[in-house]
Amino acid sequence: MAGQSLCGRAAEVAEIEHLVERARAGAGGGVLVLRGEAGIGKTALLDHAAGAAPGMRVLRGGGIEAEAGVPFAALHLLLGEKETQSSEFSGVLPAPQAAALEAALGLTRPRPEDRLLVGLALLTLLSGPPERGPVLVLVDDAQWLDRESADALLFAARRVAARGIVFLFAARDDAAWPRTGLPELRLTGLAPEDARLLLDERAPGTPPGRRDRAVEQARGNPLALIAFAAAESGLLARVPAEFERAVRGLPEPARVLLAVVAADGTGEPGVAVRAAESLGVPFGALEPAEEAGLVAVTRTAIGFRHPLARAAAYQGVPVTRRIAVHRALAAAHARTGDAGPRVRHLSAAALGTDEAVAAELEAAAGDLAGRRAAPSVAAFAYERAARLAGDPEVRARRLVSAAEAELAGGRHERARTLADEAARSAGASETRARVDLVRAGLELEHGVPEAAGRLLLERAASCDDPEVRARMLDEAAFHAWSCGDAETAAQAVDRHPGGSVMVRALSALLGDDFRSARRVLTGGPDGARDERLRLLAAETALLAGDDAGAAELSAQLVARCRDGGLLALLPRGLGVQAWARLFHGAHDDARALAREALRIAEETGQRRQAAALRAVQARQAAIEGDEVRCRALSADGRAGAALGLLALGLGRPEDALEHLQDAHREAAAHAPSAMLALADTVEAAVAAGRPGAGAEPMARLAAFARAAGQPWADGVAARCRALLTADDAEADRHFTLALASHRDGGRPFERARTELLYGEWLRRSRRRARARSRLGAALEAFERLGAVPWAERARGELRAAGQAVRPCDPPGRLTAQEMQVVRLAMTGATNRQIAARLRLSHRTVAYHLYKAFPKLGVASRAELHRYVPAAEPGIEAGIGAGAERPA
Repeated sequence: MAGQSLCGRAAEVAEIEHLVERARAGAGGGVLVLRGEAGIGKTALLDHAAGAAPGMRVLRGGGIEAEAGVPFAALHLLLGEKETQSSEFSGVLPAPQAAALEAALGLTRPRPEDRLLVGLALLTLLSGPPERGPVLVLVDDAQWLDRESADALLFAARRVAARGIVFLFAARDDAAWPRTGLPELRLTGLAPEDARLLLDERAPGTPPGRRDRAVEQARGNPLALIAFAAAESGLLARVPAEFERAVRGLPEPARVLLAVVAADGTGEPGVAVRAAESLGVPFGALEPAEEAGLVAVTRTAIGFRHPLARAAAYQGVPVTRRIAVHRALAAAHARTGDAGPRVRHLSAAALGTDEAVAAELEAAAGDLAGRRAAPSVAAFAYERAARLAGDPEVRARRLVSAAEAELAGGRHERARTLADEAARSAGASETRARVDLVRAGLELEHGVPEAAGRLLLERAASCDDPEVRARMLDEAAFHAWSCGDAETAAQAVDRHPGGSVMVRALSALLGDDFRSARRVLTGGPDGARDERLRLLAAETALLAGDDAGAAELSAQLVARCRDGGLLALLPRGLGVQAWARLFHGAHDDARALAREALRIAEETGQRRQAAALRAVQARQAAIEGDEVRCRALSADGRAGAALGLLALGLGRPEDALEHLQDAHREAAAHAPSAMLALADTVEAAVAAGRPGAGAEPMARLAAFARAAGQPWADGVAARCRALLTADDAEADRHFTLALASHRDGGRPFERARTELLYGEWLRRSRRRARARSRLGAALEAFERLGAVPWAERARGELRAAGQAVRPCDPPGRLTAQEMQVVRLAMTGATNRQIAARLRLSHRTVAYHLYKAFPKLGVASRAELHRYVPAAEPGIEAGIGAGAERPA
């Protein structure tokens, strides 16, 4: 059925459309009461129903608070001018019913006994002759219906089962309209992800900070969400008159204390009590507000019953009083040690130029930045401090600090705006250099990646400050290495005046000395402070083939990024985890991690990183034989290695060789799959009858295996030597060495490929019994990994070796979302904590667990450990970092 979709209301829309469709199809009528708080979206659902009922008569009305005491006022509004003409009733209604309805609508003198017939008359009128078709009756604000209209409407609504009539009532979720016994659907707040979608649709230009605050303050209420997003200042939103009247009717001490609770927003009674004491207001003054139904107070929390009541409470005191409230709250939060609320209240309490407050804000922001925590709060504090500064140079310094914090938090457009503003008034060379550093970081993701390192290399040459120049060269080397520009990275390393950890590590990596690079990155105190060094250590471990080490290091990084809100580095950390889990054979984990990382990268505008993450997904699709998905993910040309692997698995070695010869040239780009592309190239060259094309990749692969010192790498190198040798005895020896290396662990897909290739070689050498052993082991591993084309290849070889094999029967798999939820549940996180982490509703989390348990063969959370295999060190810590355990 056509109709505009509503964010987060798919289930409600489906239920309404089902009722309407039944009536249109002549299968009978129905009734539904939509209940919920003011602004929750009841009217929007009625609007949707009206637009989703082609061919139906639509009557729409509702209760009006001012007319709630006027008999039949709502019925008159519902039937409208045309329906309320007595001529419409003649010939349609029996005379007694017509007389009763005319009296109810004021067309004739009423008689008391007529009221008993009004409901029946309404039902008869709506049923009408068949040629008039089905009817949709929409009644909004049912809590304000006059009693007489409500009686008539409910009488008719209870009798529509066999008629083509649908009643939809919308009513407040309180005692104003009592329970009717009719089917009800209670509307709750939107989940955070749906709230953001609604803002994207209704208020697309909302600044990120205001958008996040609106989502937090509105508690899923669409009306409040739009109001807060449109408001220039937090709680200064348009509110319904009923809330304004309720607040105005309170005593002044209650209004002040209510403003304290509204401005604070944490719901902590202790903070409110301390702020109230400094304002000279007793906490007991809140009682009238509680009696009025504006707030609910417990020993542990104070909460507004409706988000727009909070806005009304904030506006219920004069501006000067609000400033005093914010100052009191800033002092109260200073005692809790929570920098975020204190920064917010300090900012709200300042007007014009106020260097004293600005200095406090800058100090608080500096503390957060030094701890690599809450970059969004630090950016807000720095920017507010800049706006309060009178000195242009001080303002520029604070603005660039805000830009750096926004860059760390992944808000790139905001970082660009602040950096550009800082550049216009920056005079000091250090400030200008810091602007260049921000711009280089933005260039890496949004412009030409190679330009980032070159820009800093060029600007560093003209920088007079040795400390700043060293930092610029550090960043130049890091950016150049990240995008595969080895030449620029080497120049930055050569020009660096000192031996920083970054420079020493990159110097080793440029020489393929993985062991030295890892010693530098993990052995010094700098590595404990700088998340970029943590990231480089994790990526170096992955490049060196140490999947367990990469998993552990990236788990630590991911935990710090989550706790500190460092969204700029979080996708790269998750990407390392995704690669490590894919190489370990945990495909569901890899799928979930890559999906989360890609979502964050796309949300924060990290285009280059998003492309790198799609390479993880493309390789997984290639292993699993999903050709359509693999090609789609490789469309930007950065996943040629995945296309080569796909073609190899599908038995097209010539195509594979063509893709891989391009891909293995990209090894300088430091892709985790680059060295595997060399092995794939050797196999494709031999299978295509062009072994000479495998000589150079073989040499590079052998050098990598020596440098990495990983058993799986030795196994892959030995396997490729076996493929290239023409001597049978030598080939058998290399295959045997390869299997011996694989037994020491690592990368089960590569071991299975070695088993397959050895089995194929044995079968061609007419050693069928030995071949069956190797091929059977390969088949079992490929099926466990979901590597469909490789399993089919092993199955075909087994049949050729004289063994009957069962057809493919792949097990059911968890979806990526189910896997994320399950792994977080294993940390002990509650459904609400998981929902907060993944930005889902807690009901969605419960649904995913409900769907996942049967697939896992478990009945409860307590049994999850029976399914999920032991992970490499740090895997669970990274996925579940920050999730609190239930008490």
